[in-house]
Amino acid sequence: MGALFTLGRSDFLNFRRDSMLQFLMVYPFILGGILRWLLPWVHTGLMENIGFDLSQYYLLIVSFFGLLVIPQLVGLLVGTLLLDEKDQDTLTALMVTPMPVRTYALYRALTPALISVMGILLVVPFINVLVLPVEKLLPLAVSAAPLGPMMALILAALAKNKVEGLAIMKGLGIFLLVPIAAWFVPEPWQWLLGISPTYWAAKGYWLATAGQPYLWVAAVGFLYTCAIAAALLRRFQNGLYK
Repeated sequence: MGALFTLGRSDFLNFRRDSMLQFLMVYPFILGGILRWLLPWVHTGLMENIGFDLSQYYLLIVSFFGLLVIPQLVGLLVGTLLLDEKDQDTLTALMVTPMPVRTYALYRALTPALISVMGILLVVPFINVLVLPVEKLLPLAVSAAPLGPMMALILAALAKNKVEGLAIMKGLGIFLLVPIAAWFVPEPWQWLLGISPTYWAAKGYWLATAGQPYLWVAAVGFLYTCAIAAALLRRFQNGLYK
C-alpha cells in the first residue's frame, strides 16, 4: 500500500505540473458537453436544409465518443507517463528499490482501467442521448475499460522512447475506426471485425440499446482485451530486465 501511495502521489504531482495532461483529463467532459448541445442543433439544421436524418447515427456517435474515446485517451496519457519514465531512467532505478516490478506494472495497468470506468459512467449520461440505465451501462464500461491499459502498454512495450511512442500513437487511431466501419457492415460479416478489441464494447452498446442480449458480448470483449493487455504487460516487464 505504501508503494501504491508513493506512485499515486508522484502521478498527482506530474499531473499538476503538466497542462497537457490536465487538458486530456477534462477533454472527455468538454466533448460530452459539446455533443449534448450540438447534436440536436446539427440534427435540426440538417433536416431543415438537406433532409438528412442524423438521429439514425446517434447510437454510433454515443458509443464511439462515450465508450471508446475515453479509454483511448486515458491509455495514451498513462502510456506517455511510462515513456517519460523510460526516457528519464526511472524504470531502471525502480529495479533496485524494494518495490516489486510486478507491483509497479500492475499499478500502471489498473489505473487507466479504473479511470476509464469512472469516466464512461460520468460522460455517457452527460451526453444525454440514448443513455442506458446504469445497470446496463456498468457492464459495458467494464468491458471497455481494459482498452485503457492496452493502449498504455502498446506504447510502453513497443516504443523505446517518447519519439517512437508518438509515431506509434498516430497509428493507434485505427482501433477507433473499426467500430465505425462495423456500423456499415451487415451481419454476420460484421462479426469479423471483432478482431479489433474496440468492436466489442460498441457492439454491446448497440445490442443493449436495441433490447437484445449483450452481456455475452461485453464479456467476450473484456476477456479478449484483457488477454491482449496481459501479453503486452509481460513484454513490458521483460523489457525492463534487458
